Amino acid sequence: MLSPVKLVADPYPPYQFERDGKVTGMDYDLIYESFKIHDVGIQVSLHGWDECIALLDAGKADGIFQITRNAEREKRFLFSKVLRTARTLFFTKETESIMLHDGKKLSDRLGSEKIGILKGYSYSDEVDALECSLKVEKTANEELLDGLTRCEFSLALIDEGVAAFLIKGPEQEGIKPLPGFEISRPLFVAFRKDMREYVKLFNSGLSEIRINGVYESVLERYSL
Repeated sequence: MLSPVKLVADPYPPYQFERDGKVTGMDYDLIYESFKIHDVGIQVSLHGWDECIALLDAGKADGIFQITRNAEREKRFLFSKVLRTARTLFFTKETESIMLHDGKKLSDRLGSEKIGILKGYSYSDEVDALECSLKVEKTANEELLDGLTRCEFSLALIDEGVAAFLIKGPEQEGIKPLPGFEISRPLFVAFRKDMREYVKLFNSGLSEIRINGVYESVLERYSL
């Protein structure tokens, strides 16, 4: 029997977070069920992103999840099949008065509207290239929602699943996605280069749970 695979990720509810001292979440469950097909256990610990990468580079972790793929990372890691596709949308509390203008560039479509974003987070080339005067940085998604309720900015870029998880209280009533803009990013599990056997098992298990309905049942469990 293979040893449990040691994975790391940064806290990001509802995808991975701690509850009663144990890691849980939608992405955690998808990975757990995929490896379970082959009787492989997982051990997951949550850290800041930079620490996760450092643990992987130091060989203290076997893999990292909820990671995007690029040429630089492909030189360092082995990537799984797509775990899921993340959708980041503009959310607003002023759906009747806010609209994106016509235009090819996002800056033209936004006009003078300020947007709330997460500090240090890379969204897309066109978002990252916006003038600093248009962006208000926050350190957590909860702060982005709070900024919308206090009219600190008109729009906030928030992951669709995160918003569904967080928008529950009366103080956030009326916050809704704004049609007309979406950032879609495929997310993966990345492994050390010496973990090829685990990559094959994970990919096989992921394909199986998509076929047998477990994948969809996990998504439904988190209402996403």
